[in-house]
Amino acid sequence: MRNIVWIAIVVLIGMSSCNEKNKQLKDENKMKAEQIHKNVQKPGKPQMTEEQLNKNVSETLQEEVKSAQSESSDNIKAALEILAETQKAVEYIQKNEVQKAEEEIAKIIGQLEVLVAKDPKLALIPVDVQYETRDLVADIQAVYTITEAAQKAMDEGYYQAARKMLNDLASEIVIKTYNLPLATYPDAMKLAVNLLNQGKKDEALAVLVQALNTLVIVEQAIPLPVLRAEEYIKAAALIMEGEDENKIEIAVNLLDNADYQLKLAEALGYGKRDKEYKALAEAIKELKNAIQEKQETKDLFDKLKKQIEDFKQRLFFTKKEK
Repeated sequence: MRNIVWIAIVVLIGMSSCNEKNKQLKDENKMKAEQIHKNVQKPGKPQMTEEQLNKNVSETLQEEVKSAQSESSDNIKAALEILAETQKAVEYIQKNEVQKAEEEIAKIIGQLEVLVAKDPKLALIPVDVQYETRDLVADIQAVYTITEAAQKAMDEGYYQAARKMLNDLASEIVIKTYNLPLATYPDAMKLAVNLLNQGKKDEALAVLVQALNTLVIVEQAIPLPVLRAEEYIKAAALIMEGEDENKIEIAVNLLDNADYQLKLAEALGYGKRDKEYKALAEAIKELKNAIQEKQETKDLFDKLKKQIEDFKQRLFFTKKEK
């Protein structure tokens, strides 16, 4: 019996030691991952001005949002009409014109039924888009300085100080899409009609006002470094198509800046530290070599642009409802 006990103790000690080693190895790997780009130097300033870069980023992003919504343009128009008619119904009730309010709401219910009949799975219809920029002006070294300070604050129990540091650690455009919720809007309209029929004007008014104020917000956070890298790559491709005598030097510099922006995005923690960042870095390196060796680069540029577009769509165009 004693032998069995001693064997169990030895096994437990071995397991504990193994677990401790695994934890230590995991922590070491985590630290390596966190510091992966710490010594990367910022390249020289590109030919493209910061103002032009930001303008290009904004235009590209807005074009992509428009393109994504183009297929549902008829639904968007209908949703905007429904909101306008709901506002009219509110005004009719406020003027004590109950009959007109009921007619307006009946029209809204009919439109909603048509939308649902056309697409039973349709849950949200966009009615407005707003953009919010959160941009930390920093290089990769500064990012690691902040994350190290935040980690130290966490270790010492200064959680609010750490939270403030990490809140500021963002470089992104947040796309906020306001949507008409088809799951709840028709019920609200029907309830308002029933209340009006019962002579409860104030309650009906409150229901309509609440419906107008309960649009569903869908947020998409797109990292600015990834968008900037994409614009640098496009600019490099255009330069290589031109006749500038310094085009090789200019294009390589633009690609260096694209590579740096992608490393900055990774340092900021956007997306996973996965093979995708590595694949983009390798594609940029391959393209730079081809440019410097004066090889044909169009196919390589097309491939890289497709890679970064797929990367952006897969990792960052994710919906979060509020």
